[in-house]
Amino acid sequence: MTNQIQNPNVKSIQKLWGGNFSKLPSQKIIDFTSGWDVKLKKPYDERLIPYDIAVNLAHCKMLAKQGIISQTIAGKLIKGLNEIKKLYNQGKFKLDPAKEDAHTNVEAYLIEKYGIDIGGRLHTARSRNDQIACDMRLYLKDANNKIVQDLSKLIAVLSKLKVKHNKVQAPGFTHHRPAVLTTLGVIFDSFKQSVKRDQDRFKSWLKIYDKSPLGSVTGYGTSFNIDRKFTAKELGFAQAEENTLDPITNRGEDATALAFNIAMLMKHLSQLAQTLILWSMPQFNYARLPDQFCTGSSIMPHKKNPDVLEIIKAKTAMAFGALNSLLIINSSNLIGYNRDTQWTKYLIMDLIDETDPAISVISDLLVLIRINKKDLAIACQRDNLDITFKMEREIRQNGQSLREVKRKIEQTLTNN
Repeated sequence: MTNQIQNPNVKSIQKLWGGNFSKLPSQKIIDFTSGWDVKLKKPYDERLIPYDIAVNLAHCKMLAKQGIISQTIAGKLIKGLNEIKKLYNQGKFKLDPAKEDAHTNVEAYLIEKYGIDIGGRLHTARSRNDQIACDMRLYLKDANNKIVQDLSKLIAVLSKLKVKHNKVQAPGFTHHRPAVLTTLGVIFDSFKQSVKRDQDRFKSWLKIYDKSPLGSVTGYGTSFNIDRKFTAKELGFAQAEENTLDPITNRGEDATALAFNIAMLMKHLSQLAQTLILWSMPQFNYARLPDQFCTGSSIMPHKKNPDVLEIIKAKTAMAFGALNSLLIINSSNLIGYNRDTQWTKYLIMDLIDETDPAISVISDLLVLIRINKKDLAIACQRDNLDITFKMEREIRQNGQSLREVKRKIEQTLTNN
């Protein structure tokens, strides 16, 4: 085998562009723009391990409280579950692919440690149906709450931009054509209002789905004297589900509702992204994007491309597709559990992974965006942007009808 000789004067190439950038993108932005090109996705159930441990702990305590298992057995199971939790936090609890899913991995650890007479009691009065439904509900709650927090930052950034540029005139567009004069304050406030509605939708999601499905079993309850209110409180839910069959038949509905909210949010972020892309084009030059939120070309040395904003638009399309798939999976099911609803887990997890960084990325970009007031002022002097307001002033002064004045001005424009 021939050894390769490295030239000490040649540095290792990490990127094929960037020599003309004043500041290069952070690793967070590189990850956002490169997607899964050179990264592996972690197993889906790996995300659920901490939630599964929490659900198991709550269920175990409830079994002991109700006298279904002894306090001694419960103590051993709780000790074992806390060991798994510690190993997971240390990165040492790995899922064995031979053991089907995270739930099997956790239970197998306990059985291997204590034997089936002890470890095999944890699943008493429970099915994987309500177990995974509860795991997922906790996962979705955390994802939902993070989005609410991230949106607070974006709303604050847009509020500051509104105040900072409140009186800066800008062309208002309809049909992708200059229409009337407006201000950047109006525009930034418009985006602020849309994401405030989004935040309200996520808050409403929590009010609807902050209920524990644990104890539903396969949908029809159990003959054991369980306490669903106790486990709901242990897990931080507002209450237990009122009916045991509903959350099993409609497993994945909570994910679908969250996906709808994400899709609406991404729609608004896509509109904001497209506006910033056009504003930053040389033909407009209303704004300049910060270098660290752009990428370059592998061949054209002058390019600074708005890839971050373009990717937000692409992720919006993915969100719409995921929502459509979730809606279809959640339809036409007979009462009770249907295995096809398990695939809602993969769709919502992919959707959250893809879109989660978008809010903070666009917030950070907006903090550093530079507004070109000079070119905006020039643009406001073109294309008769003030003519509608002049028409309205003439109507007020002369007392004529709008149609009379509008026709007269239209004829003037035609003659010119």
